[in-house]
Amino acid sequence: MNNAFDLKQIKIHALWALIGALSALLLTFIFNESGLTQLESFQSSESSMYLISDSIAILIMVYCFATPLVEEIIFRYFIFNFLNRHIKRAAVTIVVTAALFGIYHIHPVQAIYGFLMGLIITYSYYRHRVLSVPFIVHLAANAVALAYTMLSPVL
Repeated sequence: MNNAFDLKQIKIHALWALIGALSALLLTFIFNESGLTQLESFQSSESSMYLISDSIAILIMVYCFATPLVEEIIFRYFIFNFLNRHIKRAAVTIVVTAALFGIYHIHPVQAIYGFLMGLIITYSYYRHRVLSVPFIVHLAANAVALAYTMLSPVL
């Protein structure tokens, strides 16, 4: 019986990872086609990620593991749960949490992207109520964004 439960959890996490990756890919495509990512302020903030390290392994650790873990604890576990206890309307709580997640990303283009991804990530937490699901969505989305950023000079 435990194996069936584990298989179900693996399927749920794999599905949400796919949703996160495809959502990030779609948003990245839309933002690039609309010219939003060509703004000088966006370019400078995007290139600042290399200030952390020029090592791909370190960038992956920071952007695909550490950042999603910390942000999911803050935004989904603490903020969402706090708001949900007080607002008691899931849709409003999801939107407010996603808006705060977007604002946290500061840059206007990243704030819009963060809000839209925040809706998906927060809904995944609301739906499953375990932190590993939004973490995997966030990890997949950041991995796509990181890969795109690193490959864009080549493309």
